[in-house]
Formats: sequence, C-alpha cells, structure tokens
Amino acid sequence: MAKRNQALNWIILALLAQQGAGSLRAQAISRGSRQQSRLADPALNDGVPTGFEASTYVPIDSWIYPALDRLAALGYLQTGSTTIRPLTRLECARLVEEAQVLYESDDVQGDENAEAVLDALDREFAHEVRITEGKADNAGGTLESVYARYTGISGTPLRDSFHFSQTIVDDFGRPYGQGANAVAGLSGHAERGPFAIYVRGEYQHGAANAPYSLAAQQSIAGLDELYEGWTTAPGVPLPGVFNYNPDAASRPRFIEAYAAVNLANWQFSAGQESLWWGPDRSTSLMLSNNAAAMPMIRIARSTPAHLPGFLEHLGPFHFDAFLARQGGIHYVALGPTFILHGSDSSPITPPPYLWGVTFSIEPTPNLELSFAHTTIFAGYGRPLTLGTFLHSFSPSGNGQAIDPGKRVTEVDLAYHVPGLRHQVLAYTEAMAWDDPIQGHFTERFALDPGVYLPQVPYVKKLDLRLEGVYTDLPGLPEAGYFYANAHYPQGYTNYGQVLGSWVGREGRGGAGTTTYWFSPRTKAALSYRRMVANPIFMEGGNLTNLSGSLTWLLNPQLEVSTVQGYDRWRFPILNTEPRSSYAATFQVQWLSRPRP
Repeated sequence: MAKRNQALNWIILALLAQQGAGSLRAQAISRGSRQQSRLADPALNDGVPTGFEASTYVPIDSWIYPALDRLAALGYLQTGSTTIRPLTRLECARLVEEAQVLYESDDVQGDENAEAVLDALDREFAHEVRITEGKADNAGGTLESVYARYTGISGTPLRDSFHFSQTIVDDFGRPYGQGANAVAGLSGHAERGPFAIYVRGEYQHGAANAPYSLAAQQSIAGLDELYEGWTTAPGVPLPGVFNYNPDAASRPRFIEAYAAVNLANWQFSAGQESLWWGPDRSTSLMLSNNAAAMPMIRIARSTPAHLPGFLEHLGPFHFDAFLARQGGIHYVALGPTFILHGSDSSPITPPPYLWGVTFSIEPTPNLELSFAHTTIFAGYGRPLTLGTFLHSFSPSGNGQAIDPGKRVTEVDLAYHVPGLRHQVLAYTEAMAWDDPIQGHFTERFALDPGVYLPQVPYVKKLDLRLEGVYTDLPGLPEAGYFYANAHYPQGYTNYGQVLGSWVGREGRGGAGTTTYWFSPRTKAALSYRRMVANPIFMEGGNLTNLSGSLTWLLNPQLEVSTVQGYDRWRFPILNTEPRSSYAATFQVQWLSRPRP
C-alpha cells in the first residue's frame, strides 16, 4: 500500500508540474504577445503620453549612447535611430522600455550583456519612465555633473584638420597644445511641462602651439586661394592667414546651452547645441562634435513618427533640422569674380550661416536608411533673408552672380546582417560635397563604412568596431576638394575645426576600437587611428595614433577615467622629419543621483 501511495504521489506531482509548466508557457506566450502588441502600438511609439512634455538632450559624449548602440546591435531596439543624435531623455526612456519588451519576449534568454545594460539604463531613466507611465510630473531640475580634467602633452601635437590632422579629435573644439591643458565644468537641466533648459559650461585652458613658419603660412594661403587668382575689394590689402594653430587660451565657454519647448512631439530649441549625424562612431563625415557647438535654432521629432497612408510601411520616421551660425570665419569671396573680403586679424560680420535637415526611415527591423543635407549660405555681403534661404535651393552651381551656397548631401544606411542580427551591424555614410543632382553619383561621394560586433565570440564582454573613412577620391576638380569652398575659403569649419571628419579634405584612413565591458559604466578600450593625405594636397602627410582608455565607476556618483595616447606624424610642409606627441588625460566626474 505504501509503495502504491508513493507511486500515486509521484504521478500527481508530475501532472501538477506538467500543468504548471503549461500554465507558465501560456503566461509567457500571453506576456510576449501583449508586449509585441504594445511595441507595435502607435500610442507608444508616437509618444502620446509625453506629447507636450519637453526633455533635454543627452550630451553626445555621454556613456548612454555606447550602451544604446550595444543594445541596438544585440537586436533589442527596433524603432530608435542609429544615424541621428542627440536624443532626448524621454526618448531614451522610451527606447529602454522597448528594449525591455523585446528582451523579455525574446526566444533566447540569459544575455547577461543586454541585461546589465538594461539595468543601468533603467536606473538612469527611472524618473523619465515614470513620466511616460503618468506616475510623475515633468517638473524639476538637476545638477547633472561636475567634472575636472587635466591633459598633459609632450612632444608636438597637431590641431588643424582643415589642412593637416589632429592629435585629439571629437572633443567639442576644446583648445590644447604642448604642455598643460585643463578643463573644469558642470552641467544641469530643468524641465516643467512643455519647457526645458540645459546648460553645460566650462573654464578651459589650452597650452600654446608653435606658430607655423612663414613658408607654411604662404603654402596654406596659396592652397586656400587667398592670394593667387583672387581679386580683393578696393583698398583691401592681401590677407594674411588665420591662426589655425592658436596661442595659449584661458577662457570660460559654454559647451552647450539652450532652451526647448515641445509641441505634440515636435521639439523646438534655441541656443548652442552639438549634433552628430551618421551611423559611424569614430568620426562623422557630415556633423560631429569635432568642432565647438554652433548657436542655432532647431526643430526635431522627439519620438519617431508614423507616416500617413501607405507610407506607414516605411517604418518609424525620425527628423531633425536646424539653422546655425558659423564662428571664427575670416574670409568670404563674393560674386562670380570672387572678390575677397576679410583679414586674419578679425572675423567677418555677419558670419556665414549653415542650415541642415535630416530624416531616417526603418522599413524593416534590420534596416535603417537616412538622408541629410546642409548648405553654407548668406553672411557678409549677403544678408540672411527668406530670399537668400530660398536661393540656396537653386539648381545651378556656385558660378552664379549670387552664389546659392555650398551644398552637401549624405545618404546613410545601417543594416543588421541576416542570420546574425544579434552579432553584426554593418553601416556606411556616403557624402557628396556637391549636390548629386549635378550628376556625379560616384566620384563625388566620400565614404565612411563600418562594422560593429557588440560581443566578440567566446569573449562576450568584448566588442569590436572597425571603420574606414575616405575623402581622397579620384578625378576631383581640385586638391583638397572636400570641406572647402571658393566663396567661403574656410569652408565647413567652426573656429578653425572641421565640423565633420578628422580625416580632412583629401585623406584616407580609419579607426579600430575594442572595448571590454566590466559593466555598462566601467570599461577599458584600445583604439588605433590612421590617416594618410594625398601628396597632391599640401604635399601629403600622415598621422598614426594609438590610445588606451579606462573608465571606472568608483560608486554610483563618482567616476574616474584616463586616456593615454601616442601619435606619430609627418607633413612635409610643417617638418621634414617625423614628429610625435604623447597625451595623458585624467578626469574626475561627480554625477547626480537619478531622480526617483
């Protein structure tokens, strides 16, 4: 009897276990269906709960973007943009919710990398998530961070990507030179309903750089056509050369400072902002934080939109547009005979303006396509009016009596490789320095292809990113064609630094970076960067940079980091023998606690 009862007990336990397992499976299927339905719900992706709630943008150099990039490459983001940055804090919170939905409903569970990133982002955006759920008001302010940074440079660094190259890149145009360089700053933001403000200010000290020799200055002036072939205005002497290699600087500066208002998920902002357009992360051909942020007025879609009618099949739609003012511009050439105005001693007033627009679509969860366009126009001798803006759409080129402006067009794509959605993201930028409507669809496109592995096989805490960049195209009409312009001799710059890529005007090269993620906030990276300039441009030259970095979160509010970099370079116009520099950076940053 005892054996019979024991057998009966085992049968009952087995039936209960089977029923429980079936119930759990049913619950999981039901939960996954609800989550997938919620992900597809336009009310979520169109941001209806936050349609009139303003939110400040996450800074371009924040740890949040590499974390989101890793989630996206692992396959847990389907409605975020890879090509348009920055994102608002509320949009980041929405993406975190989306990633959580996809992660929990994924057939493959136990991805510790994705789980760790999600946990860190959950803590960072806890307050914003509560706003999206209607559990908290969009009101309050935060002192975001306080930081101090020291960079010591031995040897001879470079700081002129418009003619040569740069030792330190994508650093908001901060000054640096041989010797001691320091930065101390703080940032904060505040929101109340549809209004928001953001401020990030610094005191910067940059050491002096050795001035260019007279021969180098003459070569630069000739290359930029400041002497030969130009006609100066009556009474205007031949110009000197603007100092691209500045003296020591000690100054207070805003890195970013703006006010914003959100109306039905369209966020309007005005102030100084930094943009990054393109899927590449080591550089961007069109817009990056290589130069100082420009003052601008801007309109951006704060969450992805659904296009009307049959266009809805194109997937989530992202949009960004701006009108900005360039700084540190000393020369302009007007009219079909290019009469030169300006001098090396003071910038022209008013300076040129830059307008830009970009949008992206995601027709499938694996593919994102984007289009971007910018134009340099107006400024000195050409007032900023509706007429000069509309003339920048003229189908004719810059040879008109009144030039339409220098136009740049870019097409980007990011693609999850089929069968390897959780392993490989491939992408590229293709930038035409002249409008493609002029018929040059191949020879005029600079390229910036890349591939990202969010986790290397067998070492899942290690990622790998490889990117190439190429502005040295055959058959270009003149040396140094990219980023330069006849009417605007200083071209695509802000205070002497290229707004796009550090590879410069006639270069080829690339970068490779591998990062070991101890956690989403604590990581070590090794990077290699190389550029080679064509000898037809400034007699050519090259730079090789090797750097290592470590970021360590001592506690939730205290972060320390260091970057050690060595470069070796040679540009014949500057020196006959190779030179080198070593830069050691140390930074301490206090971070506020995320709001509950």
